[in-house]
Amino acid sequence: MSFTKKLNKPLRIAENVVFLCGFVFIMYSLISTYGVYMYRSIKGEGYLGAILDPIKTHLYYVSAVSIVIIVNATLVLWEIMVFIVKTLKDKSHVQGKAVGYKAIFKKFSIRYKSTFLGLLASRLLPKVFLVHMFWVWLPWFQKFQFFTTGLNWYSWIYGYLCWEFSAWLFHFSSHRIRLLWCFHSPHHGPSELNMTVNWIHFFAESYYSTFVRLLVLIPFGVNQGMFLAIISIDAAWGIFIHVSEDALKDGRLGFLRHLVITPSHHRVHHAKNHLYLDTNFANVLPVWDWVMGTLQPIREEIKAEYGIMRELDVTNFSDLYFGELLLLWRDIKNADGIRNKFLHIFMPPGWTPLSTEKTALVLRQKFLETNPELGLTSRERIVTSLKSRFSGDKLQDEPDATTIPGIEIK
Repeated sequence: MSFTKKLNKPLRIAENVVFLCGFVFIMYSLISTYGVYMYRSIKGEGYLGAILDPIKTHLYYVSAVSIVIIVNATLVLWEIMVFIVKTLKDKSHVQGKAVGYKAIFKKFSIRYKSTFLGLLASRLLPKVFLVHMFWVWLPWFQKFQFFTTGLNWYSWIYGYLCWEFSAWLFHFSSHRIRLLWCFHSPHHGPSELNMTVNWIHFFAESYYSTFVRLLVLIPFGVNQGMFLAIISIDAAWGIFIHVSEDALKDGRLGFLRHLVITPSHHRVHHAKNHLYLDTNFANVLPVWDWVMGTLQPIREEIKAEYGIMRELDVTNFSDLYFGELLLLWRDIKNADGIRNKFLHIFMPPGWTPLSTEKTALVLRQKFLETNPELGLTSRERIVTSLKSRFSGDKLQDEPDATTIPGIEIK
């Protein structure tokens, strides 16, 4: 449910004014910065310099990250400009000037209000960004580091796998612990997926994400010299996988879908269809999703519907950004006994003392009971094949209940 189904008029007007001003300012910054860098590229500087200069010093990962950043910047502007052109060409809202302008503004609000205001909030609220917290907290965590890897090639593979595990653990827990979901839900709130969705994160979420990453990386001996490279690659690719269907229709990236997390994988993660709930937590490599049984490919039969499960007006930024926290506070206040109050904080979203029927895990399992083939991934196929080999049975076309993702294999 929405905690402010009808936002009071003064706050609604204030949000809209801030959105308009923020949209103009951010778009001006994006276009002007992009134009300057493209112009400087003619002289061998700008974007071109960002790609070529690191190669001279053998910092190849910097060049790779620069390429992804350039692609990201181009796609963000392309997404927005295509949407503007389509909206202005659409004649369905032409019913007089006032009605027409209102309809256009509503379309812009649905698509971009939450993301642009989310970007402004992350800049204005007392947020400390992830990379900063690494260096602030790093000395304390180093006290618990019993060994450190080198910088050889296999240490880089090990380091990145550790990073990916920390990212998976952070993301998984953010969906399965309600308090953490309150911080993470604004990122899932928008009903349309595009690259600006990456701008909206609750300002306090970075503290927890940094803690989890350092909790994994330092005790496991990952060399601190790798951190900047790993963070850069992760952040650049993380922006790209939010690309909209307007800019990249299919998003599977051909054979690459077997090696990396693609936009189609992440569209599944942002979807609220029961099949897609709480899947695809990884950011770059699908290794840990594969191992943990949370890797879910997109299915042609089920078009992804984006957003969160409760009723939400995405043009109501106050509800989108703070609504889950207020609803959690309401449930804690109304709960009977200290135990239930604490359980509301730490149990999954949708849990109540009387029922687990509305949790993502139960909703997905119920869907798969009647559609098991849709949840079948490469991991389940291999497990089923191995089980049949050891048991001497022939491999069945249809998986049994023990191969359904999220259900323990006994």
